[in-house]
Amino acid sequence: MTGCIYGWLVLFTLVVIGQAQTPEPARREFLADRLVATVNGDAITQSDLVWFLAFDPSINLISISEADLQRVLSAKLDLLLLSQEAARFPLSNLTAEEVASAKQRLIKLFPSEAVFRERLESVGLDAETFDRLIRERLQVEKYINFRFQTFVLVTDDDVLTYYETEIRPKLAAAGTVAPETPNEEQRTLIVEILSRERAEREQRQWLEAARRRADIVPLAPYAKTLTTAAPEATTPGVAPPQP
Repeated sequence: MTGCIYGWLVLFTLVVIGQAQTPEPARREFLADRLVATVNGDAITQSDLVWFLAFDPSINLISISEADLQRVLSAKLDLLLLSQEAARFPLSNLTAEEVASAKQRLIKLFPSEAVFRERLESVGLDAETFDRLIRERLQVEKYINFRFQTFVLVTDDDVLTYYETEIRPKLAAAGTVAPETPNEEQRTLIVEILSRERAEREQRQWLEAARRRADIVPLAPYAKTLTTAAPEATTPGVAPPQP
């Protein structure tokens, strides 16, 4: 499988380079992409997965493994399900500043912007598609904030319980005498922790239900696990989950 993937990537790169170097009225060449799966009628292609992996600096694009594709396919499925759901809600429009900031956060994961741009070019990811992918993920982040984080409720009793069971024992083990109630800094931290945990749990439960409801048609051999794999607890963001 890895050899086939490597060959696909090399062929993809050669065709892209060939198109860039071929003068215009010459005949253009096209590379037929591979359909990996469909989700509620929306297609996931092998290019989608390779582009997703291109955002991960830990992945060597010359030796993509089947495990890499399976992992990123699962994340892409969750992102697509959230994107489909987000399309049903009137979310605020993205600003140019938000898009530019997201791009810079991603670029900073790499040694330099030149290295990042060369990486995108190597997998045929042009500026327009890059912009679209960033916007898609930002819209999903907005939906996640709206759907799973806005309405999380953490009560005073929740804070005190967490303080008694998690914070005070650790302080005592470190030889620190802890007061019976948390200070404001500790309270703020506990609220953040509990809010994040509850939002992630809500998101994970929603994704599990969405996968059960979705019409998922796996087409590539490594996509067969889509109908059985559990969704990631992490939020699909601008950068893909690290292995």
